Formats: sequence, structure tokens, C-alpha cells
Amino acid sequence: MRSLPILLPLLLCLPHLAQAADTDEWRYTVQRGDTLWSIARQHLRSIAHVPALQQKNAIRDPYVLTPGSVVRIPTQWMRQHTGKATVTDLIGSASLGNGKQQTALVNGNSYPLQAGHIISTGPNSLLKLLLEDGSLVSIGANARFTIQQAVHYPSTGANATWLNIERGSVDNHVSKNPLMPNRHTIQTPSAITAVRGTVFRVNVDDDSRSATEVSEGQVEVSAAGYSEQIGSGFGSVTRRGEVPGKSTALPPPPELGQLGGTQAFSPAILQWPPVAGVSRYPVQLLRTIPERRIVDDTTAASNHSYPALDNGEYRLLARSELDNGLQGRVASQDFSVHAFPTPPLVVSPAPDARLRSLDVRFVVSGDAGSRYRLRLARDAAFSQPLLHDFSRQDNRLTLPEGGHWFWQIARLDASQQPGPYSQTYQLQADTGWWRASHYRGTTLSARPYPLANARYQLRLTQLDQPQPALQLDGDTPRWQLVERLFPGRYRVSYRVTTPDGYLAQEPDDILLLD
Repeated sequence: MRSLPILLPLLLCLPHLAQAADTDEWRYTVQRGDTLWSIARQHLRSIAHVPALQQKNAIRDPYVLTPGSVVRIPTQWMRQHTGKATVTDLIGSASLGNGKQQTALVNGNSYPLQAGHIISTGPNSLLKLLLEDGSLVSIGANARFTIQQAVHYPSTGANATWLNIERGSVDNHVSKNPLMPNRHTIQTPSAITAVRGTVFRVNVDDDSRSATEVSEGQVEVSAAGYSEQIGSGFGSVTRRGEVPGKSTALPPPPELGQLGGTQAFSPAILQWPPVAGVSRYPVQLLRTIPERRIVDDTTAASNHSYPALDNGEYRLLARSELDNGLQGRVASQDFSVHAFPTPPLVVSPAPDARLRSLDVRFVVSGDAGSRYRLRLARDAAFSQPLLHDFSRQDNRLTLPEGGHWFWQIARLDASQQPGPYSQTYQLQADTGWWRASHYRGTTLSARPYPLANARYQLRLTQLDQPQPALQLDGDTPRWQLVERLFPGRYRVSYRVTTPDGYLAQEPDDILLLD
């Protein structure tokens, strides 16, 4: 018969704490004043077990017990009931049932964990279960578990839980019980992980391989006559029928701190420093506001992720993964996205324009109903900005005074709130006729992206004339045309790409020229 690898915890024996010799009995440490009868009344299903308990432990007098001695109690004699679990967090979908009839789980509800029942999660889902002993089980997406055992011992507050994983991942935080150690077992097609009070993770890719990663405590992996001790911060890969993989140091989590704040672009630009020796990063992206859901769950082949996101609040979860599939601790970073509506294409005034007077006319992309917010200041930090809202029909502004000005423009949404602002432009006002800029052609300026080696493509298609589309490319989003564009309506398409796979296609826009 093929033996399965077994992972057993190596936990320190603490004074006055009960220890379990195996999964079938509890080793109770006698306290002052204890008798077999008092122990039975408190912990056993019936005091009728006292004679058998006395015989099993070779105790001469059931009324006289030595403090500090150990009484071995079979767990099947103890008070117990079917364990329960409370759903403390649920994103997506999850169900519990006998396989033929599944009940959809609801956040906040408690459910009995009956032997033989199946727990399953849907795609882009996350399920967190709080067991009666205080242990927390977090189950990832597309997982399927069978409950082998779920027993709660109310007199001690301990649990004995055994879950069989067919597929998926599970993070376990097993609470420590000073009276009776909690027994938490995860079985996969290739390994069994049994712990009492530790933090660990098990991931099953298929029925021939599983990975165990330990965050706290220590476990021992045994199979085929070979043992491998796995300590905190280490992991092991077990394949069916083979000895356990060598204990391997887990990689550090990626540094995500620089991603905090607001992303003004979509796809979002999520980049982090590479981790030495790591080439893959499992990433999960949760939307937290306005509604909670998982929007991305994938493995990035490099130290970046470029998800297309709507405005909202998000949380990025990322791990480092070694070539053998072992993953380190998870890193988490909250951030917000404020990418829409996108800034308009700017035609006038041209960047660094010199105006002969204080009057400025703003020509930007947008249909007849578009509105904009202009931000002006004397300094590039916009420490004391002047704000001015305008529309295409009312696009002229008289500056309060001449000199050097910095300005940015944003498009207003339906609630008259600005989207992200454009890059900073400059102009010089009231310079006089001879020092003013005089452009014969047309200047087109779009928003640059903070990406290395970015390429920009602007495509203008005249809608009311059968003219070929004008396509402009460059490594900066600014184009100077020798001739003026013909008056009319143009469809504006703006695209940004990078060699490492970033692709942004901003929403098509309208440019009206007269």
C-alpha cells in the first residue's frame, strides 16, 4: 500500500499544558483536587467510563490522583458535537452540501460541518471560516474540500478538524489551546498536514503535487522512510509516491508600499522592485469600494501587473513564487483609482505658448456637452491655484494679470467632479505682438504615461469628410503639424503601449475644429 507523506508539528511542551500522544486520545494533566470522577463529570459523555478510564491508566484509587501526572483519555469518550463554522468574510460565491444538494453560504451565518459534506468556492472568490476553537480557515477561488471530520469538545473548547482538498488553496491560522491542543488536518492527494497551533498554507495544483508553506511553528514531513523538518519561513513540495522535497527558504514578499495613493491611469500601473531569485508573482486584486469583489486573480510573469480598472478603491495582494512553486508571505497594499473621465487632447494654447494679451482660448477634445476644469497657478506646485470651469461654447478666459503661468485641465464627469488632470503646461501672457508665438500649423498634445519606453499613437478620423485617417506616432505625446487641420468633426483615438505588455486604449473622443 502506498504511504502518504505526513506533516507533524514539533511543538514545545509547556508546563501544565495537556499534550496529545496521538489523534485518538487526550493526555490530561492532573490539577490539585482532581479525581477521576470530577474529570469524568466535566469532560466525559458519561461517568460510566470511569472504571475503564481507571483500568486504562492503571490508577489504584480513582479519588487519589497526583497533581502533574497524566491521565490518558480516549477522545471518543469525551463530550462532543459536530463542529460549526461561521462565515466571517465571503467575496464571490461558496457552497456547502453533500455534493448533490449544495447550499449557498451567506456572510455572517454559521453552518454545521458534517462529515462527507463538500465545501466549494467559485471563480474570483474568497471564503473565510471561523471555527468554534477560534481557528481561521481562508479558502481561495475554485476550491473543493470534503469534510472528513469536524468535532468540537465543548468542555475544553478544542476542535478536531480534518479536510480533504481536491483542488485549490487554503490558509490556516490554528489557534493554540492551553487545555487541549486543537487538531487541524489538511489532506491532499499527495500529502497530509497535521498541526496543533500554527500558521501554514497548503496549495494543490493537481492530484500529484502539493506545496506546504509554514509561517509559524514547525512541521515534519515524512514519506517513503524519509523525514524533512520544515520550520517557520520554510516550505516543501510533496509529489505522490516520492520523498518530501527538501526544506526550502520561502522568498520574501514583494515591496508594494510605493503603490499606495491614487492611480490616475487605466490600466493601472502596478510595478514593484523585483525579488531576487523570483520570476513569478501570484497577484489577487480586490475591489473594496463601492462593492467588494475580486477583479483579478492571476500570476504575473514579471514584477508588474497592468489591470484595467474602473474608478474605485482596491487592495492588491501579491506573493513571490519560486521555480518549484513555493510561495512566500502575502504582501498587501490599498490604493485608489481615479482615471476617468480622461483628460482631453489639447490643441490650443500650444505648450509653452507666448500670448500677446491676457486673453486665452482653450481648444480641446470633447463633444458639445463636455465641460472642463482649468487649474492655473504661478508655480508648478499649484500652491494657490485658480479654478475655472468652462464648456466648448464658452472656452475663452481673460487672465487676471500677465507673466508666467502654469496650467492643467481636467474633464468633468456627470456630477461635475473633475477626472485626473493633464500634465502641466506653461504659457507667457501679455508679451506683446512681437514676442508672441505665431504657429502656422497645428499642435496636438495628449497626456503622457509614467512608463519607461512608452510609445504613443494618436489617430484622427474626419467624420464629415471622406478623408484618410491621420495617424501620428512617437515616444512623446506631442505632435507639431506643419499645416492646420481642416475644420470639422474628428474622432480621436489615443493608444499607449510599452515593450513589456502595457496597453492603454483611452475612450474614443471627439475633436471639433472651426
